[in-house]
Amino acid sequence: MEKYNQFFTIQELSKKLAVPKSTLRFWEKEFGGFIVPERTPGGQRRYTSANLYAFEKVLTLKKQGYTLVEIKTKLMNWKSEEVTVPKKININLLADNIAEVVKKEIFSFFSNIQ
Repeated sequence: MEKYNQFFTIQELSKKLAVPKSTLRFWEKEFGGFIVPERTPGGQRRYTSANLYAFEKVLTLKKQGYTLVEIKTKLMNWKSEEVTVPKKININLLADNIAEVVKKEIFSFFSNIQ
């Protein structure tokens, strides 16, 4: 199962998408409202799964021949769809955390019975 709270460096994202780092930085600037990485205390970018999803959308549209202006328009129309991605991510992460807590509580309960 993929970890949804995973962060990617720009190098990892570049390899994963087969896109130069400079292009990723450009898209980040160009589509700033849609792609906002987190930053380390030292200022390095850390991309989330939601950022990866947004970059994949941009890449798909570029490959389909859309211009930057057209991509911006499409991203504006997909904003509601993009907002649901982190919710899905958070739900899966929450479910994993709950399962872990329940497992620990059951183990603790049965350990104390004997």
